[in-house]
Amino acid sequence: MPERPSCLSWTALPVLAVVLAACGSGAASDGAPETKATSVENTSVDPAPTGSTAALECGQPFQPPAKGLLTLTGRFPATVVPGAETLTGTIDVTGRDAVQGVVPPRADVFLVRDGRIATLPQAQDSMGVLWNLAPGQTEHIPGDAALISCESGVALAPGTYELFVRVVLAPDSGGPVESFGGPWPLEVQ
Repeated sequence: MPERPSCLSWTALPVLAVVLAACGSGAASDGAPETKATSVENTSVDPAPTGSTAALECGQPFQPPAKGLLTLTGRFPATVVPGAETLTGTIDVTGRDAVQGVVPPRADVFLVRDGRIATLPQAQDSMGVLWNLAPGQTEHIPGDAALISCESGVALAPGTYELFVRVVLAPDSGGPVESFGGPWPLEVQ
């Protein structure tokens, strides 16, 4: 039995080292981590809604918001063959005004059926892209739509869906701003 406390003390040393390292890593006195500026190459954009963006929730009613800072035009096939799991297209993103900020490398693409969200945007875990758009300038980004129902986890039922795209821009000043494009009809066979 005396060996057990000795083993616990050796096990506790790495935990103590981690705790002490965290205390000395610049944590604020209120327990929140200190925010440090990073270069653009190290900036990533989390597509999860923050600031002015709203969560897209499976099965919830969806009505596209009023025009955003960017105009989005999607180019996607109009039909999908049975058994396809994703649909890939291109989104032309045009700035109405001059804008500089960071966007995800791919647009969020989701489908709506009967006014309710049927698929959710695919998760992204990659570096953001710095944009410096002049008024009227267009950038092109890809986007993928999952063809799996977010409610059932199986292939979408045949029928007509509405395809929407969303781009969330983190401008140099202010909070994130989202812009939507669509609807474009999509026939799932």
